[in-house]
Amino acid sequence: MKVAILTVTKGGRALGLQLKSHLPQSQLYVLPKFYEGEEGIYPIDPDLKTLVGEIFHTVDQLIFIMATGIVVRHIAPHLRDKRQDPGVLVIDEKGTNVISLLSGHIGGANSFTLKIADLLGANPVITTASDVRETMAVDTLAQSLGCRITDWQLTKKITAHIVNGGKVGIYWDKSFSIKLPESYENLEKFDDLYHQTYGIYVGNRCITLQGSNLLQLYTQNIVIGIGCRRGIDAATILEEIKSSLKEVGKRIESLKKLVTVDVKKDEEGLLEAARILNIPLEIIERQKIAEVEGLFQASSFVKETIGVGSVSEPCAYLGSGGGNLILKKRKNQGVTISIAEEEEGR
Repeated sequence: MKVAILTVTKGGRALGLQLKSHLPQSQLYVLPKFYEGEEGIYPIDPDLKTLVGEIFHTVDQLIFIMATGIVVRHIAPHLRDKRQDPGVLVIDEKGTNVISLLSGHIGGANSFTLKIADLLGANPVITTASDVRETMAVDTLAQSLGCRITDWQLTKKITAHIVNGGKVGIYWDKSFSIKLPESYENLEKFDDLYHQTYGIYVGNRCITLQGSNLLQLYTQNIVIGIGCRRGIDAATILEEIKSSLKEVGKRIESLKKLVTVDVKKDEEGLLEAARILNIPLEIIERQKIAEVEGLFQASSFVKETIGVGSVSEPCAYLGSGGGNLILKKRKNQGVTISIAEEEEGR
């Protein structure tokens, strides 16, 4: 986690040093007149306004030790939305109060506020309604489960329903070890969702939810092992990925990563496809594949060419931590795909 601490007073500098002792990887910024050349401490140059603009979207958490009004005026021009903005905390220079100012849920400011307040023996100030009412916002639930959200408008409506005392039905394809507040009601059957004021389905299946009151949280537990002909373009690879997922009834939103063999680590089509999907391309060494390739059907031609007899299946298997292969192998247009589902849905 990248953390920046910004201070503008002598007292703030002292508190910043105390914080940095607990967060050694953080960067502390002080006014030039309080800068003494210590490692990990930097002068605010040329001014606070410029510095905030330069670092705002490069860190995970910003801690300001100064008045809240100063912070609001300096961060306002750089705000985008809750999915992109960093967590912002404000602390008075005596370390009495730690305020979660921005991105409390997705940005992690609320949980970080509790951590910092505990380190300093300070009072945590959290104002998000779901936290004050000791329930759980939908985006916090998704974050806890490692799920992806695509319908943010409905997410906000359901969270508003919860903080106003409403209940939400929730159906899981696979159980998670998480304790839910009373505002969420576990449902035994998927069809029970259709009898709720609002409902949430947690899973990776291709399901058309009938009704504007039902939300899908996409579990990130689908892993694709992939091999391809040299020089194949990203558009063809993406077409085959989508077709393969459709064949097994899984949503592309649940795709966690692509996995391939080390000889394909510079394959531009694969790299570009991963960039477009905004997921990692994991590289597996052939030595690792050789250790498990006996579990899968091998090709003598592939063996002679790259030293192992199979790529997509062992890559899907290894990349998913030994998950369940729901598509063993699909070959088309020079692309070979295997799909695995991680066992625990994480």
